[in-house]
Amino acid sequence: MQDRGRLGVLLVAPALAAVLVLFVYPLGYSLVTAFQAKGGGFTFGNFAKAFEFYSVDIGFTLVITLAQLPGYAVAAVLVEVWGRRPTLSLFLLGSAGSAVAFGMADSTAAMVAGGMALSFFNLGAWGALYAVTPEIYPTLLRATGAGWAAGFGRIASILAPLSVPPLLKLGDNLLVFAVFAAFFLLAAVFTWGLPERRGEPLEAGLG
Repeated sequence: MQDRGRLGVLLVAPALAAVLVLFVYPLGYSLVTAFQAKGGGFTFGNFAKAFEFYSVDIGFTLVITLAQLPGYAVAAVLVEVWGRRPTLSLFLLGSAGSAVAFGMADSTAAMVAGGMALSFFNLGAWGALYAVTPEIYPTLLRATGAGWAAGFGRIASILAPLSVPPLLKLGDNLLVFAVFAAFFLLAAVFTWGLPERRGEPLEAGLG
């Protein structure tokens, strides 16, 4: 029993160290310096200056982010009305079109509208995906299968931001979002290879 406990500590320790180094320390340092004046005293001046510079951007970001909520809600309804595959495919197609529109935006209004559409469809697609993924695996393997699928998706979450600088060197914002749109389109096509399990009982074992 002690050996299993030690093995657990050995497995968890690297993850905890990474969280401390990459998240806790930078967050703590940022919080301390955010309230620190040039002379070393306590101040709220940094927040006032940041709000002065970025208040409009923060407002736009908030509006775009709030568009996620109806996206999730609509997807939650459609997965039961239309089914998993058509809902996921529709929202991925919408994400592709919205990505291109966002990349082509040449005004503030177009940027906000494109961002809201992208937020709506992309997060709706995530909502549909969360309904599809667990149903693919039998109960015995459901948590493991869904976890592996989510973990594999994190690889793309790492690679996608890293691809932006080289894409910007080759082109502009439109190229970046066109590449993202192409992957959305591929995902929409491959969606139809997934099983449609709406209203079906799920397997408990491996058969």
